[in-house]
Amino acid sequence: MIVLKKLFLRYLVLVCSGFFFNVVFNNITLFVLLNFLENIFFGATLIIPIFLLKGLNFKSLYFKLSYVVFALCLYIETIYYYLFQTFFSSSAIFVTLDSNTNESKEFLSFYVDLPIIIYSIIFSLIVFFAIKNTKRLFKLKVFPERTAQRIKISLLFLICIVFIKLTSLINFNLPYLILKSVVDYNIESKKLGDYKTNKTGDFNDVYRYMDDQDEVYVIIIGESTARSHMGIYNYYRATTPRLNSIKDELLIYQDVISPHAYSVGALTKILTLGNYEAPELITEGSILQLLNSVGFETYWLSNQRPIGPYESMITKIGLSSKNHEFLTTTLAGNSKVLDGELLAPLNRILREKVSKKVIFVHMMGTHHHYENRYPETFNKFKDTPKTNFKSNESFEKINHYDNAILYNDFIISEIIKQVNSLKAKSFVLYFSDHAEEMYDTINMAGHNEDIYSRQMFEIPFFVWQSNKFKQQENFPFITNRKYMVDDFFHSMADLLDIKAKEIDSTRSIFSKYFKERKRIIKDTVNFDTYFK
Repeated sequence: MIVLKKLFLRYLVLVCSGFFFNVVFNNITLFVLLNFLENIFFGATLIIPIFLLKGLNFKSLYFKLSYVVFALCLYIETIYYYLFQTFFSSSAIFVTLDSNTNESKEFLSFYVDLPIIIYSIIFSLIVFFAIKNTKRLFKLKVFPERTAQRIKISLLFLICIVFIKLTSLINFNLPYLILKSVVDYNIESKKLGDYKTNKTGDFNDVYRYMDDQDEVYVIIIGESTARSHMGIYNYYRATTPRLNSIKDELLIYQDVISPHAYSVGALTKILTLGNYEAPELITEGSILQLLNSVGFETYWLSNQRPIGPYESMITKIGLSSKNHEFLTTTLAGNSKVLDGELLAPLNRILREKVSKKVIFVHMMGTHHHYENRYPETFNKFKDTPKTNFKSNESFEKINHYDNAILYNDFIISEIIKQVNSLKAKSFVLYFSDHAEEMYDTINMAGHNEDIYSRQMFEIPFFVWQSNKFKQQENFPFITNRKYMVDDFFHSMADLLDIKAKEIDSTRSIFSKYFKERKRIIKDTVNFDTYFK
């Protein structure tokens, strides 16, 4: 009994340290209490196997390993709750799995502050002293030797696990969530593996009339760019002066949202047949495959690293293009490679002697760290920005973000200039994968589906058309259509006059047959009613 108390006390001290840390800096909620309860039961469950193991060394080794793993999980969920006032979810783990090492480092350095540093030191000391000299504790002759006693302890272990499962406390258990998410991620990722080898997909009755004129279409995929911080969407700062100067040439849509507030969730739907009604269709065909099937030469030009802990799900879709180039691989994975580096290879591709081409340009955009997304020559905004959350940190991050938007404006404008100089039938279409909260409605900078705000979903979406395209194509431009960009597959096909059984013109923002639909985010939340 003495050993049990001492072991349990070591787990309890650890759990209480995390609980009190969050109590000091955040409000106590039912979820905090349930998580506290789950951690206590989980810690107790980890203690039980010690009484079933034979040998001093095995007992000591098991305790140290299980305690360190428990401590690491507790530390992660404590810091995560401190930062975002919510606990880990599958979407957060998916983001982690689809991130590369540099992105993870940037995320950590973006959010680390003094309370986290102090808590980390205290937490590390607790763990160190808890696992120090454990052999002395296990030398006590209090462990069960009889089979009947071992059976009782085994039953107690099973009861604890069943209790955690049946009470739904398991939904707060980080090891369980990680294991489940890794399995789900691998299943989805393997399904997307076919995109690399099957370049044309399995579409039915695909058709497009192809004449002999030159056609060049560029789709720019932004990153973490909120339309609420863009001058062309009436932001109070002049963050898009170049786009504003050609505003009359742009079709600027005012009410477009992303299906998710994180890249892998958004782009796996945006670039495929998948949508919130049928997410399983992300494996049934990409827009790149459709373009290949009608004879376009397709390109994927990216300033985002192709590899995370696993091959990125977004990369796998991009590899269904006939040609692909990743700048951050050729430049040693440097996450500070500016989007301006995309312009030279893009210009080279534009000059290739290919009559029908579609180029996808995947930017780093305005991804945090925002100060790494622009050169010093674009460090324009240094005054005090407008926000209800006034602090030096918020002022600094908003200024960095707006400077990144300013540089983003330059890159998009340069791409439009390059395409326009070809005098071909062409368009440039820009949208961001998702947007960003920037101390607009909640006290944070970033994006997180677990504490979502409307600013994380409201994305820019606009089109520039060449004169030849305008003369030959005529589609209704209705700026206020409520549109969610998980229907981009249908819109892109419609814009390029591609026909197939899988294409639904009622889902195209460019079609006269367009029908508005419920815009559901986070599986069940109606965006338009929730954010009235």
